[in-house]
Amino acid sequence: MTSQVFGFSKKKPPVRIEFDRQIRVELGAFDSLTVKSSAEMIIECYRDEERADIYYTSSAISVFIIRKSKRDIGYISIRDSNGLLAQELSSVLFRPRFPNMFVNFEDRDYRGNIECFIDLDNNSSSPLLRIKVFNLVDIEDYLKGVLPGEIGERSENEFEAAKAQAIAARTYAIWRLSNQTNDKHLKNSIDDQLYLGAGAELPLLNKAVEQTEGLIMVVNGLPIAAYYHAVCGGSTAPVEKIWGGSKIEYLSGTVDGDYCQWAKTYFWTERYTLKDLNENLSRYLARMGQLPKKGFGKLIDIKFKEDQSIGRNIEMTVKTSTGKFAVFSDKIRWALARPSMPDVILPSTRFKAKIRRDKNKIKSMMLVGAGNGHGVGMCQCGAIGRARAGQSCMEILKTYYKGIHIEKIY
Repeated sequence: MTSQVFGFSKKKPPVRIEFDRQIRVELGAFDSLTVKSSAEMIIECYRDEERADIYYTSSAISVFIIRKSKRDIGYISIRDSNGLLAQELSSVLFRPRFPNMFVNFEDRDYRGNIECFIDLDNNSSSPLLRIKVFNLVDIEDYLKGVLPGEIGERSENEFEAAKAQAIAARTYAIWRLSNQTNDKHLKNSIDDQLYLGAGAELPLLNKAVEQTEGLIMVVNGLPIAAYYHAVCGGSTAPVEKIWGGSKIEYLSGTVDGDYCQWAKTYFWTERYTLKDLNENLSRYLARMGQLPKKGFGKLIDIKFKEDQSIGRNIEMTVKTSTGKFAVFSDKIRWALARPSMPDVILPSTRFKAKIRRDKNKIKSMMLVGAGNGHGVGMCQCGAIGRARAGQSCMEILKTYYKGIHIEKIY
């Protein structure tokens, strides 16, 4: 780990935070997988954290688990087209032998190294052994694989938005990795930031990462929680009104005007039948452990409470024949989901509900809304709109994150 200095001040000593430029990104957990390289790669095999064997190969390598008995904890084994290479391994590290080459995991190229190790997956109903896979990569190379998934292909007149996204993504990553509650790695999904690896890189977005190298946003010398979302729908929201907790000044929200109105997902409509409502709400309550033993019952009423200061719904009350349930703020998106796209959450909580009743019984519901995402921090489509209007990346960032300073930390 190396110490980096965040913020310099003549009045106060610099605030230090420890992090390593080589970060770990979780790519998932698998029963078996395939790793290969665009050129020769090195395979380091470990038993009980000690390197046991090393191989040089240009062949595709299969990685899988072997258990000698039901009582055996299981180990990693690897093989190529000629047969078994090594077995009874606790972990395996794959790295390219030559610079500027990639390791390919499940048909996707990655910079840096790929690490595999045995992990007990407790998230399933019956715990099982999986092979957990990580990409060990320099943070700047990681960002080159983040921007394509987060802000998409951009044109030259949108370059300042790409730079703003690079700084926001870098800040978020360092904030997460330096957070004491984090287990020191990032996920490759929207749980953190969508990471698509080297195969998705785009020249203009790589340029945005390179021109902002080492730049992050700080407040009081510390990296900020640089949340962002796709489309705010006219204004971003204070963090405490979306996820609760204390007010955070730099995430206090801002009026964004029509900068993001160009986005295809700015306006949206969802229509629910009574069956949709019953299924979606009962499934959510069951997942949250709130479904009564008698089940969901018959839907009697749904009411929404809107915070007019932010134009978003902050509470949904659901009354059924078996109970009354309250869902708050952003969780409303998960509870209602989208009938038009099963298994996808509602775009935003910025909506008006039109409920159709027959003799006081709900028959259907229509939501007419705006925006896409939680609404906290930077509006990505708003940032693009601002760049088109001639704003710099610094102007963009200081609009969405109040009172921040930009520091170069390496």
